[in-house]
Amino acid sequence: MKIFRTFEEIIDYAIEKEMDEIEFYSEIANRMDRENMKGLFRNFALEKTARMLRLEKMKDVKTGFDFDEIQDLKIEGSLEDIDHAKNDLSYQDALIIAMKREKAKFKFYLNMAGSALNKECKDTFIALANEEARQKLKIEIEYDEHILLEN
Repeated sequence: MKIFRTFEEIIDYAIEKEMDEIEFYSEIANRMDRENMKGLFRNFALEKTARMLRLEKMKDVKTGFDFDEIQDLKIEGSLEDIDHAKNDLSYQDALIIAMKREKAKFKFYLNMAGSALNKECKDTFIALANEEARQKLKIEIEYDEHILLEN
């Protein structure tokens, strides 16, 4: 269970998760046989890098948070049902892992937006949540077009 006590802890946690996803998407991109998916996952890694830099800039924002409103999001337990480190990771498994990661990050940013007490911080977290939702949608479309249609 992750409990945040300061705004800086929230930002540091978010940056750490973005860094994990940069590594994840870069690694998955290198394993993909389909060039379009290599490109998609590489683009996700680049987008996560840009998001990480935005989060770094937020450290300078003077903000308030209602820390009583921030609850355990149970993100950690939902992410790794499939071992993404295994060498024989299937295309389907990679997409499922990616969808779960994007959903968890969407929930995290939405929760942070709901707890932010100033407009700038709230708007930034909402924008980050929307970016995660767009990435999840891209993965869902790929899954729908290439996994569900094949089965």
